[in-house]
Amino acid sequence: MSWLDAPVSGGVVGAEAGSLAIMVGGETADLERVRPVLLSLGQRVTHMGAVGAGQVTKACNQMIVACNALVIAEVVALAERSGVQASLIAEALAGGFADSKPLQILAPQMAESRFEPVKWHVRTLLKDLDTAVKFSREQGSATPISGLAAQLMRLHGCQGFLEKDPSTLVQLYREPDSKG
Repeated sequence: MSWLDAPVSGGVVGAEAGSLAIMVGGETADLERVRPVLLSLGQRVTHMGAVGAGQVTKACNQMIVACNALVIAEVVALAERSGVQASLIAEALAGGFADSKPLQILAPQMAESRFEPVKWHVRTLLKDLDTAVKFSREQGSATPISGLAAQLMRLHGCQGFLEKDPSTLVQLYREPDSKG
């Protein structure tokens, strides 16, 4: 029997559109046998190495996404406090080095305090960060930024946001009277 691990990135929207990014661990020959099936689910299938490499790549993806979400929350709150029109941050940075899908999705939601509908959960990002930090520790690899991100995510979750959308992370940095 053959085995592949093939986690995905792109969320529900990517799954519905068939545009997921699929990161695969396993033998090349095994991947080639199932590549047509995987390509029906995603736009890109990348062979990352032996079995398990897909999971490591997914952990790396989640580390970037979670840390990015926290920085975007800081940026929106800073813009608000400074009198900058936070709702224009994503537009202003589009196409530059700071641009990303999380910026384009989260910054407008954060600036508008548009936390519904919940598209994904703080608890999921926290679980993924905890898994990544634990794995990195087992590998002897330092991940101080992701470790801090997990603690900030945990703090946010303890404040009643575990089942909420990550766009609520901006609430960590807003003045108490502006938390809506």
